[in-house]
Amino acid sequence: MLKSALIFIGLNGFLWASNIPLNPPVVAKVNGEPIFERDLTLENNSELRSEKIKKAIHYRLLIQEAKKRGLERSPDIQSEINKLLYKKLLESEQLKQKSNLNPTEKDLRFFYDQFPLIRIHHLVLNRRTETEKQVASLALEQIQKEIKKGTPFEQLCTQFSQESSGLFGGDTDFRGPHNFPEEIYIKIRSLPKNTISEPIEVGTTIHLFDWFDKKPFTSAPASYLQYLQSKIEEDRQKTLLLALVKDLETQAKIETPSPTGKGE
Repeated sequence: MLKSALIFIGLNGFLWASNIPLNPPVVAKVNGEPIFERDLTLENNSELRSEKIKKAIHYRLLIQEAKKRGLERSPDIQSEINKLLYKKLLESEQLKQKSNLNPTEKDLRFFYDQFPLIRIHHLVLNRRTETEKQVASLALEQIQKEIKKGTPFEQLCTQFSQESSGLFGGDTDFRGPHNFPEEIYIKIRSLPKNTISEPIEVGTTIHLFDWFDKKPFTSAPASYLQYLQSKIEEDRQKTLLLALVKDLETQAKIETPSPTGKGE
C-alpha cells in the first residue's frame, strides 16, 4: 500500500514538474465533442476568455455541420488533406533523420571547395537593337583579337564593357551562386584561374568572364556559409525523399493501365 502511494505521489510530482497535465483541460463540449484549452484562438490576446470559448463553440458547430453534409468528401477538400498529409510525412521523416541532415564543419568545408566565393572580371556587350548587335559583333571580334595578343582582360573590360563594373576593370568583387546566376557561376568555376570564358549569351546580352581570386573558407561571411548549409540540407532532404519513395515502391502493388490500343 505504501509502495503504491509513493508511486502515485512520484508520478504526480513528475507531471507537475514537467508541466504536462494528466488530462487536457476541457473548456466546453459540443454535441459530446470536447473543446480543449489548446483549441482556443490566440490571435487576439485582449479578447475575453468567454468570447474565445464562444468562437471555438461556433467553429466546432460549423465543422460538425460541414461533416453532416459530407463536404469533407469533396475532391478539393480531399486534395487539401492529401497535401497536408504529404507535408506532415516529410516533416516526420526529416525529424527522424535530423542528425543526418545537419552538415558538420567538414561537410561545409567540402561543399565550399565546390562552390567557393570567387572574384570575377566581367565584360558585357548589349544586343538589344539591330545597331547594338552590329556594334557588339565588331567589338567581340576586336576583343578576341586582343585576347590572342595577350592584352590583360581587365583592360578589355574597361575599354569595351557596357556595364558599370567596366569602370573598375570588370571587377565584380567576390561572387557565389547565391548572388549570381548559378548556371553561369558553374561555367566560370569550371575554368582554370585567369582563363577567359567563351562568349556566353544571356537574353539580349553577351558576357565574358574570368575568375582571378578565391576567398578562403575561413574568410567567408557567415551569411554565405548559412546559404551553403541550407543547400546541403535541401540536397539531403531530396535524397531522403527519393529513398523513402523507392522503399515504398518496392512494398507497394502498383498497376498502370496500358495505353489504349497498345499491348503490354
